[in-house]
Amino acid sequence: MSTDAARVFVVGMGEVGRRLAGALGAAGVETVPVTRTSGWAEALADPEGVLVACVREEALAEVLGHLRGLDPRRLVFVQNGWMRPLLAGLPGCTRGLVWFTSKGEFFRVLRPSIFFGPHAAFLAKALGRGSISSVAVDEGAFASAEADKMGFNCVVGLPLAVHQVSLSEYLDSHRAEAQAVFTEAVTVTGRAVGTQPSASWWDAFLRAAEPLGWVRASTAKALEYRNGAVVRLAHELDLAAPVNERLLVAIGMPAGW
Repeated sequence: MSTDAARVFVVGMGEVGRRLAGALGAAGVETVPVTRTSGWAEALADPEGVLVACVREEALAEVLGHLRGLDPRRLVFVQNGWMRPLLAGLPGCTRGLVWFTSKGEFFRVLRPSIFFGPHAAFLAKALGRGSISSVAVDEGAFASAEADKMGFNCVVGLPLAVHQVSLSEYLDSHRAEAQAVFTEAVTVTGRAVGTQPSASWWDAFLRAAEPLGWVRASTAKALEYRNGAVVRLAHELDLAAPVNERLLVAIGMPAGW
């Protein structure tokens, strides 16, 4: 399969999907949107098409039902959070972690986005041409990126909902808690994927967070795949994640998750 000539079906046209589709289109890649109600027949019928799933973590299980039976090498999954259990039955798929923020007209690249798998080089090159800096990495580097991004997402979410503050307010008033949430997340998920977290990740987080000080989270989302996953993995690996667990309880989740 020649990925350079393939059509890319972007599954999920939320903030991430529309930005990726726009960048790919700007790079000259033929893109076709797929939503809950349209595009599926065409996507599933094209044997050379690449399907890029950009739906939220909570929606991925439903999307996987549509993709059942397809060659995993045609599939790309661009989700934050602890997605390995859901994707365990799809060896050979491509995975991506985006490092940009998009909310309406606001768009900011925070770092190069990360891709690993058969379509990683194609996507990184095309997205780069479309002004979304991206890199293709090997399996070990992607594992490290998973742990690093889990730290980011565990801070920029649940704690803001618990304290009802913006990201900048949270980092100003609760810096020690934020660092503890981050450290627990990268330590636990790093152990789970077999990588050693770097002391530099926290400083990199703070740099990436600078332009996002206005971000708020009125409700906590995707807890099963973010802070909740950290607590669950900590229990499985005989590690501790007390700050993440305390924040989950504060938002109304049962102790012990």
